[in-house]
Amino acid sequence: MRVLTVLALALPLSGCGMISGMLPVGSVVPGVAPAPMPAVLAPKERLVAAIAANGCLLTSANVGTILTQAQITEADLRVFTPELAAEGRAEVSAAGTIRVLTDTCI
Repeated sequence: MRVLTVLALALPLSGCGMISGMLPVGSVVPGVAPAPMPAVLAPKERLVAAIAANGCLLTSANVGTILTQAQITEADLRVFTPELAAEGRAEVSAAGTIRVLTDTCI
């Protein structure tokens, strides 16, 4: 009867933070660098990245795609556009297109 009691107590503990055949959660493997956490971009930076990913130019044809990718609203776009232009990070044309100026978008 004692053996069953000990096994019953040991079973819940053996599964804590560990999957069979794997290292415990949070363990460090010597010689292996942990993967860096992806940076969380601010909304304005997401906009710049989305425009850059879509040919460096926001137009009436791709505005929906860019807003979705950047996860911002049209109201956000109206706020960020003059800010980016004032910072020298975007050019706004009279036709309403926005070209971002980044390392990859000149």
